[in-house]
Amino acid sequence: MGIPEHLIDTVYLGDVMDLMRQLPDQSVDMVFSDPDYNVGVKYNGRSYTRAFEEYIEWYIELARESLRVLKDDGNMFFINYPKQNAYLRVRFLDEACYDVQDYVWIYNTNVGHSPKRFTTAHRSILHCRKTAQNKFFKEQVAQPYQNPTDRRIRQRLAQGQKGRMPYSWFYFDLVKNVSREKTFHSCQIPQKLSEMLILSCTQPGDVVLVHFGGSGAELEVCRRLGRRFLAAEIDPTYHALILERLRSGRIREEFRLIKRTVSPESLSLQPALWSE
Repeated sequence: MGIPEHLIDTVYLGDVMDLMRQLPDQSVDMVFSDPDYNVGVKYNGRSYTRAFEEYIEWYIELARESLRVLKDDGNMFFINYPKQNAYLRVRFLDEACYDVQDYVWIYNTNVGHSPKRFTTAHRSILHCRKTAQNKFFKEQVAQPYQNPTDRRIRQRLAQGQKGRMPYSWFYFDLVKNVSREKTFHSCQIPQKLSEMLILSCTQPGDVVLVHFGGSGAELEVCRRLGRRFLAAEIDPTYHALILERLRSGRIREEFRLIKRTVSPESLSLQPALWSE
């Protein structure tokens, strides 16, 4: 049994757990998860912060259900602060998955400085392999060799190699208020980062489950790369804005300022997906 067709290439208005319960076992090729980090950030005026232990229990259930719907050759990525991901890994993922790797996304920041400790300027990305047979496509994310004139590098290039495998740390700038891809949403992942992760383990036509629709950035990447997607968004205003972004293929200027209030009723809710 496959994924219900009405859930593919659109955004489910509601809780992501409710969405996943509608999916059959082993039905998605990749899971991309960038949840609320439980640090007090407000989304459209609402905070989802809860007691830490309650948050970790929720995080584990999110991962457990994700593992159920993931194909045996699939991959999951969880982006969060290091402490939250450490708890998720030790309490669940290390036992449930064939392999878990902890990558580091680093960035410059001008917030969060403290006189008592070093400034946090990185996030954890847990890469979870369900089995040893996971798909991974080095050639799709290979980085150019730094010394292309070196004899050994020339030989590799002559053999068709495109570059070296990225290391386990990645530098990408934060999506700041002045960034071209910045929208109304309080927290966005750079599209270059999500694109790299999606390219690393999927092919055109594969299905990517994006837990949280947010600004629609990851869905836009999926569509541009020819991947099919499923996503959930619990906030009606964000949901409407995502559909508008997908319908029009761009971020309308009035959606770039976080402080602006946009009514869902003022937007078209019919996304023109896969029309090209």
